[in-house]
Amino acid sequence: MGIRFINESRFTLYCLTGVLVCLLAVGVESNTFIRHVFQVIPIVLVLIFGLLRSRWTRSGALGVFVCWLFIMTLIWLYLAGIQTLFTGNFTGFEIVLTIVIGGLSVFGIFITARSEAGVRWPAHPAVSVVYALFQLFVIWLSPLSQRISAVW
Repeated sequence: MGIRFINESRFTLYCLTGVLVCLLAVGVESNTFIRHVFQVIPIVLVLIFGLLRSRWTRSGALGVFVCWLFIMTLIWLYLAGIQTLFTGNFTGFEIVLTIVIGGLSVFGIFITARSEAGVRWPAHPAVSVVYALFQLFVIWLSPLSQRISAVW
């Protein structure tokens, strides 16, 4: 039994909301707002689950947090000159946002991994993996959303 400093479900939603806001801010800063609106769809779905107090919230959130921490890590490795999967120029503001998104993801992973509420094994990791893959798919597909919006 540990000391509970905040309701775990609320903390998960706060972290998800923070990631969502930071991603939209990156979209504004980089002139790719439509792309980033598309990328936050999985986060919005998990937030809806959370507001409805669904037992699937924790599992979906864990997958989203793991995915965004992975993406932020790849960006940091690129900025450090270690990998070249990501390319481009990142403004100082965008770099700060990657740090905030990474931090929120770490806290979100910690809180969702230690929480006992929700779905149990094996459904919890399975749903988390599905959500992480869904998030990666949406990220992969998001450049198409930018092209479609340019036509309109």
